Amino acid sequence: MVGLLHHTGNDAFHRFTPESLAEIERRMAEEKAEQEEHKHVEVAEEDLPKPRGDLEAGKSLPFIYGDPPPELLNVPLEELDPFYKAQKTFIVITKGNTIFRFNAEPACYLLSPFSIVRRGAIRVLIHSYPLLSKFCCFSVILKTEVYLQLTYVL
Repeated sequence: MVGLLHHTGNDAFHRFTPESLAEIERRMAEEKAEQEEHKHVEVAEEDLPKPRGDLEAGKSLPFIYGDPPPELLNVPLEELDPFYKAQKTFIVITKGNTIFRFNAEPACYLLSPFSIVRRGAIRVLIHSYPLLSKFCCFSVILKTEVYLQLTYVL
């Protein structure tokens, strides 16, 4: 089990930078070359790497990692899960230590993961706005009630 953990504590958290993306692309090229080299070798399904269940998107950060430094909350970070290290993904950890995973490919073929627009969209997505959700629920209930009243009258 200890061999599965790469880094724990605050040294596990690194900002996602253009250099991080270049490193991922290098790993992907190495992995592709290795697959070409061993393309005729069959690998059992249980031997294939799998994502760690405790680092799934939407779950809380495991206690073994500790609390991330405040300056690394709500910002793109390098992937913690070894399964995703060779894939173009990054994570964002919220103040409640919830993990969000995002694709590092350009969004809509235009917005890099480092663009201000995309960072703003990620910020809106990861923050919960209770007043906004209450307004949405209220508007749905109100529209349903109006619809029922109109259909009942007719």
